[in-house]
Amino acid sequence: MPSTPATLSAEEIKRFRDDGYVIVRSAFSHDDALAMQHEWWSELAEAHGILQADRSTWHPIPSDLKRAKHSVIQERILTERVRGVIDDLLGPGTWPPPRDWGRTIATFPQPGEWDVPTALWHCDSPSAWHRDALNGLFVVSFIGSVRKRGGGTLILSGSPRLLEQHEGRLTPLEQSGMAARREIFHRSYPWLMALTGKAPSPANRIAAFMEGEAVIEGVPLRVIELTGEPGDMVFCHPAIVHCGSPNHGLQPRFMRIKQQLMTHEGRRLLRAAQ
Repeated sequence: MPSTPATLSAEEIKRFRDDGYVIVRSAFSHDDALAMQHEWWSELAEAHGILQADRSTWHPIPSDLKRAKHSVIQERILTERVRGVIDDLLGPGTWPPPRDWGRTIATFPQPGEWDVPTALWHCDSPSAWHRDALNGLFVVSFIGSVRKRGGGTLILSGSPRLLEQHEGRLTPLEQSGMAARREIFHRSYPWLMALTGKAPSPANRIAAFMEGEAVIEGVPLRVIELTGEPGDMVFCHPAIVHCGSPNHGLQPRFMRIKQQLMTHEGRRLLRAAQ
């Protein structure tokens, strides 16, 4: 990462290095986010019969929105501030603008009591690809308001640092695949085993995993629920451990997730792995 950031503060850069993420409020225009929302609701009505003004029509949809993913209006996400943040984290001239801003996720409210999930904790990029230089980012863009317990993605603060330490000790055989590395990581520490369902859960998962920190090998860990308003963004280390969470709020979750916004070198690594 550049030694003299221009958009992020030194404190924000340090937080990114230590915790694996930085939150940028009003990264792009609130009004542009509302325009994207309008397109999303139009597609939901046409493709799924879901009407914004009629909650009785709200129901889960089987996949991400398709037309919204490639809408030209998403180009407005790449503001000068967003460019500055990415330059601060990856370096100017090291990354091409993304063709799109990733998955278009609409998650509708469901009944039930919210809790920290045990399943589907994972990361999307090998830690080794970013050991010498950061070669990508995991980027969340808020298209709608996402409130507490409203389906926001959960991230494991500190996980990129712990994952790098852990994977640096694996044998070549143990490093042979993402699924194998994930399983070994989840079983490597009792706290992670409880988080990911490999061991019995504590009586109160929210208190155990979100209200306090666990320090493993000198790295503080905590589950963070990503919440925000239209136009907010979260920039994460590409190897951050994360998972989805149920929406027990009052409104649908409208978020975009770019799982791997890669540098030129990161794209080369992706092509070589395919």
